[in-house]
Amino acid sequence: MVKLRKLLFTVLGICAFTLSSYGQESRKSDFYFSGGMEIIFSGMTAIKINNQEIQNDVIRFAPVFNGQSYINMDVGNHFGLFAGVSIRNIGFIFDVPNEYQNGEYSGTMRKKMRTYNVGLPVGFKLGNLNSFFIYGGYEIEQPIHYKEKTFVGGSKQDKFSVWFSDRVNVQQSVMFGIQFREGTNLKFKYYLTPFFNESWGSDQANIKGTNLSYNQLTGNVFYFSLNCDIFDTKRKINRVKRATFDF
Repeated sequence: MVKLRKLLFTVLGICAFTLSSYGQESRKSDFYFSGGMEIIFSGMTAIKINNQEIQNDVIRFAPVFNGQSYINMDVGNHFGLFAGVSIRNIGFIFDVPNEYQNGEYSGTMRKKMRTYNVGLPVGFKLGNLNSFFIYGGYEIEQPIHYKEKTFVGGSKQDKFSVWFSDRVNVQQSVMFGIQFREGTNLKFKYYLTPFFNESWGSDQANIKGTNLSYNQLTGNVFYFSLNCDIFDTKRKINRVKRATFDF
């Protein structure tokens, strides 16, 4: 929580400095909608089983379905705010060490675990909003659908899914991105909340094919993504109104 507070104070400081820099003259503020899809490459930092870190360097590719929609307020040409809603496919892949397999399957076991989340992002934009700029923000996400697949020796052996599972936590994350001139956008996001629910009890279901409870597996998801025109900076075709503010 201390680190999160420091981050929020830093963001507020940047916003205050930017507004004061452009506050000496009357500036037009644009309100408009924007949105688009993102292609996600995700992983998990420092996967631990019973607090012992295991080797894991597998990246998960998730091109679908990841949508986001924003309402933007651009204060002049160099600073803006945004808020919106998203739906996102996030997760990770890891290889189960042999000592944690329960004998149900024979061979190298790989797990693919993911959730579909509905999120509420908020953030700021800083730079030339009609060309190149950076942005950052915070998002809270509610997992609505959990899916788990089991692969043994490269072949899929099992899968199951469930709506609104208690296995996973409500997710909080921070993001940082770069918007390039022609609309291409690169984003990095880190999830502050561990993926699995630590209160998942030992009397509840174990991870399929293992002797592990979900609360024994810890780690935080991160991802890089490729986006296109999510802020619609070049055309702004969905502008709903304009207003003039005097700062």
